[in-house]
Amino acid sequence: MRWRIVALALGVASGTARADALGAAEVRVAYGLASGGGAGHAALRTSPLVLAVGGNLAVHDQPRVHAYAGLVVETLDRTGAGGEAGAMLVAGQGLRVRAGIVAIAEPYTIWGGSAAAVMCRRAGGPEVCGHLTGNVLVGGTDLPAGNAALQLLVGVAMSFDVR
Repeated sequence: MRWRIVALALGVASGTARADALGAAEVRVAYGLASGGGAGHAALRTSPLVLAVGGNLAVHDQPRVHAYAGLVVETLDRTGAGGEAGAMLVAGQGLRVRAGIVAIAEPYTIWGGSAAAVMCRRAGGPEVCGHLTGNVLVGGTDLPAGNAALQLLVGVAMSFDVR
């Protein structure tokens, strides 16, 4: 009987610790479609392959809100490096909603807003997360004046709790 109580207490404690993680570190890869253009013509093409490394930190308990930030690298048909930052609402049952900014700073500049829906499931220790991200890029040297570029990215990430 005593061992059952200890096992139950450990199970409850480990479940509580996961729910109360201070934040998480994340590695993500994403790819999708991009739309933009110049001279009055729109073009639909594949987006760059996006690699991101970052993290989030709890800043509010009810509702559960985290601040996030990270480094972003574009690869394949173009190469660029920059960052992202914003706020993430943890809606429960593995659902998260993110809103923020994304910017590429080298070797060209492009920046704008970003919104994402994220669904995570625990796979042993880390969480495996699916991302659906929309970026509206509105400024920078890589964007023709008066135009915006849109990106729709589908990604997968591994998220590791930080306590």
